[in-house]
Amino acid sequence: MQDYETLIAEHDHLTMLAGSLTAIVRGATDPAGVLAVRGSLSMALSDHLSKEDSFFYEELLSSRDRDFPAAVEDFQRSFADLAADWADYLRTWDAECIAADWPSFRDETIAIMKRLQSRIAEENGLLYPLALHKGRIRLRAAA
Repeated sequence: MQDYETLIAEHDHLTMLAGSLTAIVRGATDPAGVLAVRGSLSMALSDHLSKEDSFFYEELLSSRDRDFPAAVEDFQRSFADLAADWADYLRTWDAECIAADWPSFRDETIAIMKRLQSRIAEENGLLYPLALHKGRIRLRAAA
């Protein structure tokens, strides 16, 4: 069973990386810097999502509480859209495209980072506390 403190710590790390990426794109053209931070973000996000996907949504959706699964389904659907857009973003913006059109890359990066940070805030504010309340995650890691 996952624990709230670890999930929140991972969210904090993802938020920090998203902020770093946003700061880089607001500056001078730096494809190498962007690719390094974006790679770290992508790996951390993939690792975090594998934890959530392996247990989180299935367990929450199987709850007998009718209101609980509806909220989870909404989160799952909205995240599927974000995940698809993230995959498109990664596919579209390779080093060559980033260098060729920094302003468009900057704008798209800022937009998707805002969406990611908003998603993290929603999970922190609603989904994780709900899962904690329903006993689907522990508060702390097992000793």
